[in-house]
Amino acid sequence: MSFPIMVQFVILQLLVFLGIIFILYRVFVSQVDGAKQRLERDAEAARAKEAELNRKIRQADEELTARKKELDNLERKMKGDLEAEAIKHREDLIQKARTEAEEIIIKAQNAAEGIRRDVEKQLELKVVDHTTKVIDEVLSKKAKSALEKDLVDEFIIQLANVDMSKISMEIKAADVVTTQGLGEADLRRISEIVRAKTGRDIALHPKTEGGHISGVVLQFGSLHLDGSLKSAIREAAASLKAEIEKGNLKK
Repeated sequence: MSFPIMVQFVILQLLVFLGIIFILYRVFVSQVDGAKQRLERDAEAARAKEAELNRKIRQADEELTARKKELDNLERKMKGDLEAEAIKHREDLIQKARTEAEEIIIKAQNAAEGIRRDVEKQLELKVVDHTTKVIDEVLSKKAKSALEKDLVDEFIIQLANVDMSKISMEIKAADVVTTQGLGEADLRRISEIVRAKTGRDIALHPKTEGGHISGVVLQFGSLHLDGSLKSAIREAAASLKAEIEKGNLKK
């Protein structure tokens, strides 16, 4: 083989070798670029996932902060409601206790006032009874008779002005009570007044009792028209008591 042919052969091989090297280089470069692009895509995806994860973390932190704030507000509200309810309950208990105390005081005062009135009433009745007894012991029989006559006349005069409209239609009879006994003339006068006032006849039954010294008591069932000296003493005592109390109030 001649030298020129060998040189051409070497050059041809060298070109083929260079072509192969170039092809291999291009393939390698292409693979490197592909790997680089894949790495960049993976890195971009990783960055996107990291950004998404960071966003979710921030969102979770914001939600946690919001929930914590809501819980704090709820805790403050519940605490405020409990305190307000406790204050209201305490005020209700205080008001209830105050009301019950006032009711107890009022009941005690009313009870004391009732006892005082009962005692005063009993004392007044005893005073009237003692006064009646004293007058009964002091007056002679003649004086009692004269006093009763005056009281009977006064009772008959006052009877003409008494309203008898409250006397029930069922009342058919009445008792006329005196200490000395009632004369026919006086009994007739009383009967005429009763007939004129009621518009009907009511039988009058005279009775004698020594409990009120002198005077007349006309009994229509539960209705009593009292013109006795005992009643006059009671009325005088009540009037005197009212005057004394009025005087004390003025002072």
